This record gives sequence, C-alpha cells and structure tokens, in this order.
Amino acid sequence: MNSSLKKPYLVLVLLLGSCFFIYFLISDPNSWIKSFSMEMASEIIGIFIVVFSIDRVIEIDQEKQRRKLESVAFLQLRRPLLRHFYLFFNMFKATITEKPDKVYQAVPDLFDNVFFEQLAFLDFDKSAPVLPSLEATWSDYLSKECVQFKDSLNRTMEKYCLFLQPEIIELMEDIINSPFLWLVFQAPAIRKFGGRQNTSGSYNLLARKEIRDLLREYTKLIAELFEQYNQRVSDEQKIKISADLWSNDILPKMGSGRI
Repeated sequence: MNSSLKKPYLVLVLLLGSCFFIYFLISDPNSWIKSFSMEMASEIIGIFIVVFSIDRVIEIDQEKQRRKLESVAFLQLRRPLLRHFYLFFNMFKATITEKPDKVYQAVPDLFDNVFFEQLAFLDFDKSAPVLPSLEATWSDYLSKECVQFKDSLNRTMEKYCLFLQPEIIELMEDIINSPFLWLVFQAPAIRKFGGRQNTSGSYNLLARKEIRDLLREYTKLIAELFEQYNQRVSDEQKIKISADLWSNDILPKMGSGRI
C-alpha cells in the first residue's frame, strides 16, 4: 500500500481513537457525549471495513494486471532465451563425440561440470555449423548471439520495468552487466592485442579456468532466468529439454514447448 492510500486509514484511526478516548474519559453512563462517541466509533469501524475491502479488491485487480503484463514480458523473452540456450548447447555438442550418459530434462541440467570441462577444448576459430545458411566461426556466433540477447533484455526492461518484480529486474541487470558478457564483447580486441603470442593457429577462448568460472557464474544467472520464465507462463509455453534435441544438427523450431 503506497503512502497516498495510507492517509485515509490514518484519519480513520485517529477519529476512532478519539471516540474511544472520549467514551472511556467520561464516567457518567447517561452522558449523551459518551453514547454519541460510541455510535461514532461504530460508524467509523464500518467505514474502515468498507474502505479496506474496496482497497483489497483494487489491489488484487492491480496485481492480476501486473502479473498478466509480467507474463507478456517473459513471453517476449521466449525466443531470445531459446536462442541463448541453443548457443551453449551447440557449443557443448561440438566438443563431444556422443551424448553423455545423463538425463537432461531442464535447462540447468546442461550446465554441469562436464559442460565446462568440454568447452575448454572448443576452438573458436572453427566454423560453427549451426545453420546451413550461416557461415561464421564460433567466436562470431558467440558474439552475435550475446549481443542480441543483451539487447532483448534491455528492451524488455525498458518496456515492462513497471510490471516486473524488483528481483527480476536485478537478475536481468546482473546478466546484462555480467563479466562474461564483457569478456565476450572485448575478446576480439584482447585477442588482437595478444595475437603475436598465439602461434598454435587455434583460439581456445575458454581454455583458462578463470574464464570458464566467469561462464559458470553467467550460466547460473541464465538458468535462474529460465526458471523464472517457467514460473510465469502456461504449461504449454514452458521450456523443457527433450531427448531428440541431441539428434538435431541445426536449430530446432521454436514453436513447441519443449526444446
């Protein structure tokens, strides 16, 4: 309840307190002031109940509207979230020869120790065969998708910030300002600066454990955002992992409720 709505309640409480004070102050049971103060107290209690009930109805309706718009905001993040998941899934898939002996059901299941260990061997100079029509290296693919994802979060926050809960806004800001994203955007300049020292002909961006740790923290935020998304959309729109994802060589269609 905001401060403007508290003022009527404060006035009613003060009037009610005054009526009780007068009632108990006057000892004469036959005094008309004593009777009048009790009648006024009863009227004020009635008004208080009516005002409180109306405010509750208004608050409930406003909360329903807020949740509806919050759900719309998250639905607009559906495609960006799916694309971001496919980015990391395709990176992981490119480093393994067969599906790990593990059941993957939810997005956080992907981000285990095997995931981070395998990504240490990904050569970001190699071609990223994620779409037949897309000729790009893993470095280009990573940078492009991260830029688009960050832009999507910024647009959602700008448009729906009044309807998102503070913890959701904080989560999105943590993702946008993630050190891992900063590293991805600065990687070309950093690589160019240190290019003379690289004579192997490969580019293992995630070879160093410190960088993989940044990715680990970033994926924790991403997994939390997926969880918040699933909590706010219908069952048909929830994002889950299906077993047949491993057999796809290109990005699956994004219309179904399962990845």
